[in-house]
Amino acid sequence: MRRPDSNRGFSLVELMMTVALIGILAVIALPSVMEALQRREVVDAGDAVLGVVQYAQVQAATRNRAMLVVPSLASGPGLPGSLRVFEGPTSACMNFDTTGASIHDLDLQENFPTVRLFQVDPDLTSTPLCMKPDGRVFIMRGNSPEIITSSYDYSGGDARISLQRINKVGRQEGPVHQVVVPFSGLARVVVNSPTVTP
Repeated sequence: MRRPDSNRGFSLVELMMTVALIGILAVIALPSVMEALQRREVVDAGDAVLGVVQYAQVQAATRNRAMLVVPSLASGPGLPGSLRVFEGPTSACMNFDTTGASIHDLDLQENFPTVRLFQVDPDLTSTPLCMKPDGRVFIMRGNSPEIITSSYDYSGGDARISLQRINKVGRQEGPVHQVVVPFSGLARVVVNSPTVTP
């Protein structure tokens, strides 16, 4: 009597069929996976910008020095924007040296190439944010700090740094992620409804 072969493996045909099936499924699923990763990148970029703002606030409090956050808007392909943090000489929002080295940088091209920093409100490129050691945030006009104004809130407004994903042809698409920095309080990320910019 013959014993059945218990060590029987896959035949070459069965193995080739399995590999072909896995390849077909990978080709079908790859665009969806890539799209999900790109959508996640704008979320991660919003968290990174929020991290820069929080870093500046923590450094201001621990070092008892004012910190200046200077955003740079996207200015074309390959230049999606950046944030730089500079340390002031005192706890007052004045006499910042922005020509020297910054203490912290976030370059979106390096870290999040499919995300664009497209808007700051108020215009923080000409009036950057100053973080005071006591937790208050001002905008800088020249060498003098001003409260961030708001038409609906008498206690001070907030600054907003807006990010959006860029598609393959260079257009912004999907929801806008805004890092909201209030005059007094905790910064946060807000996601607005999807828009498409031509």
